[in-house]
Amino acid sequence: MLFKPLSDQNGTKTPSWASRVWFLIVMFGTGAYVWLQVSQNPVIWSLCTLVVATLLLNIGWIISAKISHGKPPSVLFDSINHDESTKQ
Repeated sequence: MLFKPLSDQNGTKTPSWASRVWFLIVMFGTGAYVWLQVSQNPVIWSLCTLVVATLLLNIGWIISAKISHGKPPSVLFDSINHDESTKQ
């Protein structure tokens, strides 16, 4: 369930919950780790966080896309299913 692509109100497949959780883990984890390593310099911190997070996010999203390939999408919000069932 965590790796299923999500459908929004337009039927577009959006990133899975695993991708969203990965984003939060990488951003907070990288930011905290780099902050402790660069002696609290905000400019260097932001640049290092950007570079490291970009690499980690790309790797994680590629793996997540391979795992979720071929799985049927689920809905982003339950109200999307409710609206579609009342139209029919």
